[in-house]
Amino acid sequence: MIMLNSKRDFFKDVERIRSLSSIIDKKLSEVKPSESDKINNLTLDELQDLDKIAGIANFMLSKYADKKEMRSILKHFTSIIAETTDSMSDLDDEVSELILSAEDSINKVKDMHAPDYNQDETSGINLTNFVTEINTVEYQQNSSGHITR
Repeated sequence: MIMLNSKRDFFKDVERIRSLSSIIDKKLSEVKPSESDKINNLTLDELQDLDKIAGIANFMLSKYADKKEMRSILKHFTSIIAETTDSMSDLDDEVSELILSAEDSINKVKDMHAPDYNQDETSGINLTNFVTEINTVEYQQNSSGHITR
């Protein structure tokens, strides 16, 4: 947002706002992307909101250019907006860090609960099924030699 400063040239600020507004209008009306990288990354809602803000800023600067009281109010308002955007940027960074931390924690929990099939475990309970052969060769030899009635 443009900070109103008495040392700045008012007409340059108005032209800058009008230029920004025209770029936004073009972006909203065109299907193909605009040349400005910052505007290309905005969603349709963000573009519409920014267009409204640019229109209001143009109106306010044109209407109240010579009034010092209004200028100081607008200056305070723009400082609030600047501080809010800085806070949002900091908050976005913190959320990104929290997401990374949460993903790392989730992966650690998954690793702890996932069975490791490559490691042998020692257990006090033996659940191995032993196979007992029926009709082994030795049994068949013994049974064929002794026939009793």
